[in-house]
Formats: sequence, structure tokens, C-alpha cells
Amino acid sequence: MTDRRPGRSLTGDAGYRPTREDRADARYGGPPGQPGPPPRLTRRGKIVMWVAAVVSIAVLLVSLGAYAIYAKLDGNLSVTNAFGGLKSRPAAAAPGVQNLLILGSQTRDGQGPGFGYDPGTDLSDNLILVHLDATHTHATIVSIPRDTLVYEPACKARTGSGTVPAIPQAIIDGAMNQGGPACAVATVELLTGIRMTHFVEFDFNSFRTMVETVGGVEVCLPQAVDDPFSHLDLSAGRHLVTGAEALAFVRTRHGVGNGGDLGRIELQQEFMSSLIQKIESQGTLEDPVKLLQIANTATSALTVDPGLGSVSKLLAMGASLRHLRSKNVTFVTMPTMPDPANLNRLLPQEPQDDVLWQMLKAGQLWPGSLPVTPASQAQVAVLNGTGIAGLAGQTAASLRKLGFDVVSVGDAPVATATTTVSYPGTAAAGRAYTLAQDLTAAPATENTGTSGPITLTIGSNFSGVTAPPAPATPGATPSSAASQPADSQPADSQQAAGQQAVETRNAAQNICSGVPDANPDP
Repeated sequence: MTDRRPGRSLTGDAGYRPTREDRADARYGGPPGQPGPPPRLTRRGKIVMWVAAVVSIAVLLVSLGAYAIYAKLDGNLSVTNAFGGLKSRPAAAAPGVQNLLILGSQTRDGQGPGFGYDPGTDLSDNLILVHLDATHTHATIVSIPRDTLVYEPACKARTGSGTVPAIPQAIIDGAMNQGGPACAVATVELLTGIRMTHFVEFDFNSFRTMVETVGGVEVCLPQAVDDPFSHLDLSAGRHLVTGAEALAFVRTRHGVGNGGDLGRIELQQEFMSSLIQKIESQGTLEDPVKLLQIANTATSALTVDPGLGSVSKLLAMGASLRHLRSKNVTFVTMPTMPDPANLNRLLPQEPQDDVLWQMLKAGQLWPGSLPVTPASQAQVAVLNGTGIAGLAGQTAASLRKLGFDVVSVGDAPVATATTTVSYPGTAAAGRAYTLAQDLTAAPATENTGTSGPITLTIGSNFSGVTAPPAPATPGATPSSAASQPADSQPADSQQAAGQQAVETRNAAQNICSGVPDANPDP
């Protein structure tokens, strides 16, 4: 007879049929107390186990590698607290809004040959304010000319432990040389009334490195440029520039325009527009690998504030811009005018520059030109500084026909040759701009920083007020400009009274358009 006790082999007699208990014993490795044989894996099972082990090890190595990379990159970062010790700062921006101050240092120290000898200096030859709206889908990028004379507040000295006293009229690029990045931030905040959220500084070497990382940038020139100072030598047309040639392109000033800083800014805005178009077309901000490559370069090349002082923070800022399109990026050059006392220097052009700053503080998107406040919202006091009887009253009547709210008419304390529009602070700049636009000749304009109405002081050079618009002909179709609300009409659609147009550029426009001609005598 066949032994059917538990534990017998189930492969014994050919006619044996295992019971339910026998099958249970086999399934669980035999009866209690007797270890079953080790399980035998199929070929497929062995492969799966090996793959799982390899993947686990790979994940561990990648995780450790990523940590090592992040640690290395964080260690490369140069971080400075450009906001430390600043006092009386403007109010913080609305949630989500970012204002970045980018400074381009012209220091020769450690930059290699070819830049001349100027040890110890650290001027900010590029001052760029980047304003991002709360959604980071629109940007207004304002270039502040380096030759602009501004009030520079007292700052802690860049070298030593002393304090640099306030300077009523200082060249703005010297603020960083006097007191380091913190002094540059303080000076720009005082000029604009805008609180900076972040700070970024680059020098010649870091600029070249960043451009090489993105594979160069395409630029365009309408005429050949040969600048012996920056060593830019390019024929007319399109060129892919990188390294030293890219640096020469954004540094040239003698080679374009009239040899001043404004022509150079136009080239820099063209360069940045082309860079934005390239990043957008390649999907760089949506590619973590490319972002990490840029972060790798940036950590070794840039100096940033603590708010950007880690790889994760830099990557987060880059990722936040993934929905920013070139068509929604506008470059603006801060409105300036030549300094009558020194034509090599510039002065902020009031009230245009204050209108620009107020627009950014209010969170307005760039409307195509400086926004214009309706005349009905402008209270005006008219003072006669000519001695011509009745001129103030006649002018007041003309202004009322244009919609202004004339609140007083009188004589100026002293006779004056210059017609002046004075306004009580940045918040009133838009109303002053509207009034200036409706004079037949551009007045001198000043921000008095006090309360009260806009004041028009008539000087002997006064040439009158523009005529009110003609009434619409019955049945006529109104023009597109006339059909817009008054507060939405761009300033350029109104009589400009000789006012200088604000220099702007859209980042999506053809890089060969809006480029300055070559300077015939660099």
C-alpha cells in the first residue's frame, strides 16, 4: 500500500492522487516544523529581481549625486546682502510682484587682458531694473543710463569702515564704486521709489561665460561697426556672437549712434531681445536639464542676494518664468535729457521718468507709451511770471477748454524767462505730464515733492496752449484714437509739445529693427 502520511513525496507512486491536506502542505513548504525547499525562480523572475536591484542602486546614486551637485553649486554661489542696513526703503511691492536690480560691473580686476588698467574700481556701467508682474507673465525691463546725474544717499564705504557722505548730483554708476551693491540699491530705490526684491551682479568674465552656456546670441547691425575702443568689428547684417565678441557688442558705445550711452543701451536691448527669443524657441525654461546647466554657470558667474542664494531658489525663479513670452516683455530706456551744464551727462527727464516709475508701482502693464491722465483729473494753478497783464487769465481759459480744472490764477513771486510745470510728488506726475503735453513748447518741469495742485508758471518763453480738438462732424466716423477713453490714449497720439519720445523695444520684434546706425567718427 502507498504511504499517505504527511510529508511523503507527491511524486511517488504513479497512481497516487494527493489529498487537500497534501496540497496545502506543499503550498506552504510542508507541515509545521519541517522547512520546505528554497523556492526556485524562473528565468523571468531572476531578471526582474536583478533589474529591481540595479534600479534601486541607480536611484540611490542619482539621489546622492544630485545632492552632491546641489551642494557643489551652492558652494559656488557668491552671495551678498545688498539690502542689509538700508533705511527708509520704499513700500514692499504687491504679493508676487518682483523687482530685480541687475548691475553690470566694469571692474578690470581679475578679468584678464584687453580691458585696460584701472585697479580697484567697481563702477556699474549697466543698471537694469526688471519688473515682473504678479503672474510673471509680463515684464518691463528699464535701462538706467550710466551717465545720469542723481542724488546719491550717504552709504557705508565699499572699502574700509567709513561712510561716504550724500552727493546731491552724482553719476549713478559711481554708487556701487562708492558703497558697493547696497549703495547702488539705495540710490536706485531713491530715484524710482520702487523697492528692490532681488539683486544680481555680473562682470566681464561672467557675462562671457553665460553667453557661451546658451551657445551664443544672434545680433544684427544695419551698418558695419568698427569700434577701436571695445574692439567690436562686425559687418552689416546678422551674426552669431559669443565670448569676447558678444561682450564687445554690448560694450560698444563709440561705434554706434553719437558715441554716447543711449546708443549702447539700444544695442544691449537688441541683444537681450534676441536672447529671450532664443530661450523661448528652445523651451529652455521648461527643460530641467537646461535649467540646471544654466544654474551651474550662474552659480560660478554671478553675485546674488540671499533671496536667490541657492540653486533651488535660482531654479525656482527660472521655472516661474516658463509662461513669460517675448511678446510680453518690453524694454524701456529711462527718459533723460542732456545736462545743460555738461553735455556728457544726463538728467532724469521729469515728469516722464516719474510717470514710468508710478506706472510700475501701480502694477500697470506697458500700454505702448507713457500713460496719460485725463485733463479733468488735473488741478492747475496758473502763475504769470512775464509781467504781461491778463496772460494768466487767458491761459487759464484755454486750459479749461481742454478740460483742466484751473483752481487759481495769479502772479508769480518774481519775473522769469522760463516756463515751468511743477508738480507735488511722483503720484502727481501723470497730471503734470498731461499738462506739459498740452503746451505748444516743452516746459521745464520739476518734482517739488509737496502737496497741492500742478503749477504752471508762465515765463517769457511761453508760446501758448494747444488748441482744443475740433468738434466731430455729424455722421463722421471717429478715429481710433478719438474713440478711446482719455485715460487709455497713449501719449504719442497727442500733441507732444516737443517732448522727447520714450525709447522702447518689444522683445519679440525683429532683431534687425530699431538698431542704431554706426557712428561715422568713433
